[in-house]
Amino acid sequence: MAKPIAFGTYQFKTKKNATEEARRRINQYEAGDRLQLEDELFFTSLFTLHSEYAEKKGPGIDYIQVERDFHQNRCLYIYRVDGTSTDCSWVHCIQPASHKTIVSMAFRRAVKDIVMRYKTAKLVDVDVCPILGIKLTYDNSHASYFTPSFDELLSEFLNQGQIDIESVKLTNPEPNDLDQRGILTDPELLERWITYHINNAHLQLLSAEANLRRLKS
Repeated sequence: MAKPIAFGTYQFKTKKNATEEARRRINQYEAGDRLQLEDELFFTSLFTLHSEYAEKKGPGIDYIQVERDFHQNRCLYIYRVDGTSTDCSWVHCIQPASHKTIVSMAFRRAVKDIVMRYKTAKLVDVDVCPILGIKLTYDNSHASYFTPSFDELLSEFLNQGQIDIESVKLTNPEPNDLDQRGILTDPELLERWITYHINNAHLQLLSAEANLRRLKS
């Protein structure tokens, strides 16, 4: 059975699907072009899977630029905040996700509606990004976990319930489901997680650019 690829908020059913999407994005650019915001968010998230990510990232990512390699294929370079740069192979990053990552994505899916409702309601009261002062719209804004982070929130939930993440059972979504993240099989676990999330998650509305800066730092 094919194993999904997962990074950031992105998940693909197969390595082929992830590769095709990465190529589609990078093929829009020529050598010397800097990535646009949404594509930079995609590849910055993907780069976190690189085996040498800490070294590639260095003191922080300033921007990502398309270049051509020796064979004239498009490739990506990280330009760091200290003025240095390095190539970073996105192909190297695309590997099947661990069971832990797949389960984490299922927990994200379980509270997706709550997060989206928060975003919609918050846009009524918040019209500019609190970090960058950018005018917020539904399309350019992200509901971001403040403190604790999503990973910290999930870890504490599992610890309190003495649940081993490797033991969590998932159900595959229907093929026509636009969200292909797994579904928590146990309805009791699902309800407990939703309640815990409602009581303990702290969200904030940020512009996509501000959310990306957090990822790159």
